[in-house]
Amino acid sequence: MNRKKAIIIGAGPAGLTAAYEVLTRTGIKPVVLEKSDCMGGISRTVNYKGNRIDVGGHRFFSKSDRVMEWWLRMLPLQASESSPTAIKYHRMERPIAPSASGPDPATADRVMLLRSRKSRIYYLRRFFDYPISLSKDTLLKLGLWRTFKIGMSYVQSALFPLKQEETLEQFFINRFGRELYRAIGSAPSGVPSASRASRFGQR
Repeated sequence: MNRKKAIIIGAGPAGLTAAYEVLTRTGIKPVVLEKSDCMGGISRTVNYKGNRIDVGGHRFFSKSDRVMEWWLRMLPLQASESSPTAIKYHRMERPIAPSASGPDPATADRVMLLRSRKSRIYYLRRFFDYPISLSKDTLLKLGLWRTFKIGMSYVQSALFPLKQEETLEQFFINRFGRELYRAIGSAPSGVPSASRASRFGQR
């Protein structure tokens, strides 16, 4: 009757993971609040007229061995005859060794997929590679004047950062500059993907 409760907002991967850990590791009862009628957040798969469609581009990647092992316990890596490969994310890399003994994605839903993917940001009616980099392609698409303003804004944020980071917006401005945050950080993105259940992103 006096059991404590933990309120968890959102039934995405993070919220469901938190609820599971609280439930299995403590005597606290997790209560997950989700606005929609579906679980899974941006990593969920929708079945539309017999076709499975991913709602958003979502990678399962961590520098922590414990986190990676946790995910593979929940969703075993798909069966594959391929040689060992590596998944890369934000200049980080982790080796992955596919196994022929894993579940078959054609018959199993509880499976982690290994898929090649590419993330891009749609801005100014053009696609920019994500994560954004100071490449020739980026400079040509942004233009010299916009690139100059972004560069000066970044320098200003580096020299005079916001003293208090109370919002996610302030966090991004301190790391990328206000101009880049306004221009690209808040732009809608197009992230093509094709997979079922959940996946590792391979680049």
